[in-house]
Amino acid sequence: MTIKRTDGHDSFSEESHCCCSFPSCLECRDGLSKQPLHDQDKEITQHTWKRGGNRSLITLHRGVFLLAVIGAGCLVASYGIFAFSPIDIIISQRMRIQKGSTLYNLWEKPPVDVYIKVFVFNITNADEFLSGKEKLRVQEVGPYFYREILENTNVTFNPNNTISYVPKRSVMAVPDMSPRNAHTDRIIVPNVALLGMASMLHNSSAFLNVGLATLARYVDAQPLLNLSVHEYLWGYDDPLVRLASTFLPSWISFPRLGLMDRMFDEGENLVTMRLDNSAVNKSDAFTRQHKIYSIDSFNGKPSLRQWEDGTSCSSLQGVSEGVLYPRHMTQNDTFLIYRKAFCRVIPVVFSHSGVTESGFPAYWFRLPNNVFDSPDKNPENSCYCHPKVAPCLLSGLADITPCYYSIPVALSFPHFLHGDPRLVDMMDGLSPDPSKHDSFIMLQPNLGLPMAVSTRMQLNLVVHNTRHNPRVAIFNNYTLPIFWLDWYFEIPGVVTRLFYMVLLVAPALQTAAIVLFALLGVAMLGLAACSCSKKNTTVATKIISKSQHLLEKNAGEQLLSRTQQRPRLSRRR
Repeated sequence: MTIKRTDGHDSFSEESHCCCSFPSCLECRDGLSKQPLHDQDKEITQHTWKRGGNRSLITLHRGVFLLAVIGAGCLVASYGIFAFSPIDIIISQRMRIQKGSTLYNLWEKPPVDVYIKVFVFNITNADEFLSGKEKLRVQEVGPYFYREILENTNVTFNPNNTISYVPKRSVMAVPDMSPRNAHTDRIIVPNVALLGMASMLHNSSAFLNVGLATLARYVDAQPLLNLSVHEYLWGYDDPLVRLASTFLPSWISFPRLGLMDRMFDEGENLVTMRLDNSAVNKSDAFTRQHKIYSIDSFNGKPSLRQWEDGTSCSSLQGVSEGVLYPRHMTQNDTFLIYRKAFCRVIPVVFSHSGVTESGFPAYWFRLPNNVFDSPDKNPENSCYCHPKVAPCLLSGLADITPCYYSIPVALSFPHFLHGDPRLVDMMDGLSPDPSKHDSFIMLQPNLGLPMAVSTRMQLNLVVHNTRHNPRVAIFNNYTLPIFWLDWYFEIPGVVTRLFYMVLLVAPALQTAAIVLFALLGVAMLGLAACSCSKKNTTVATKIISKSQHLLEKNAGEQLLSRTQQRPRLSRRR
């Protein structure tokens, strides 16, 4: 089949190749047969240019749009990381008291090694002092090392967003760390049973005082004892204690007397702690310190039984055990800590900030110098003093008699640091030194975890003005230092790695991500803007014009080739 041209030229064969914009080759041939050759050439050229040019423009616009979208997405991601801090969200989840969290595991059974250094005061001139020839002279002996192990047991999460548990502490000797042997070292020390009972009865009737003096002569109780350090700290046989435990078991329930044994025998206490940290405003220091991880009740009561109810001395509002602290601390924070061995609430105030040797930011807190001052110097301690029962103690002494079987004992800083000068002047051998005897707590303010602790306390026997007991009369109005302790702990490797990841590595990675996304976003938006600029549009136009020229040249060559082939096809037919 052939198609006749109107201009007299040879017709195309049915097999001629068609490349126009008509729906079919037949329509293409019909259209071409009705127009001159140069019109066919023009239409083919225009169609080819239009198709190629449109595709180039669409590709260009799509690329610009994609760059802009990716760039905007990078900027949004950068701002999102900066505003919402994913690392802080993760830390907040892991640093909450809930089953399986990091903080719960650290709190339930702390992996830190808590050590106790014990220094005992040895009387070096017993005979001279008892004969009244010399002033009492003491010598510090030690240290002897022990390790304290804490485990919070019987944990129960309550519906009111509190947690109840029973803390259990045990103490074991660490002879490998001790430079001295507590079993072989012998010391001359006050007879706490005799002097303590006589001091306890100082305001009682003459009948009771004479009866105690008679009993002391009967069992030959001496005011000073020669014991090993281990016996003095952890238990020795004393006839007065044995008699008291036999006839007055409700008062003295133990047959052997050991000072550290009594101090660390805290019994089984049910503690309920508040967990409502999610509802606390981080900027409200008062609310934070009075809610987060504070004691809701101790043995079922919201106050301490040993002190007069309704006073600041018995209140547990805002008081914690000193194991957990709120996150995001400020330098205005003050913490209140209670431990049964201390028998009272102790405030901890901010001292200074700094960076640890490992590069971690930290806050240092300390006990105020006036924490054990007498009521005339520190009125907050007035509820600890009951003049009708016993004289108020000198500044530097904290009366903890109600917690120790009514035996007059007192807490102080070691060597009576920050105390009344008369306490040191009464005897030789004491040398208070803030660098050795002050207490501090180093906390990580962002996480609320202790990084280092050194709590130094001294236990003292207070001998009031006794009566009708010549064996103890020479000790009247003395405050005798018994021993002092230094609680401290070392951060284990697992906690150090946690600090390193959370405080150094994670923030650096998050900052790098913020900067990287921001730079990528700016770069891509800049590239998209440059692609849409006038200069680049001109360049694109030149490229398209060049493409059009090439397409026209190619189309002309195709038409010329077909024109040359038509006469040959006609002659063959």
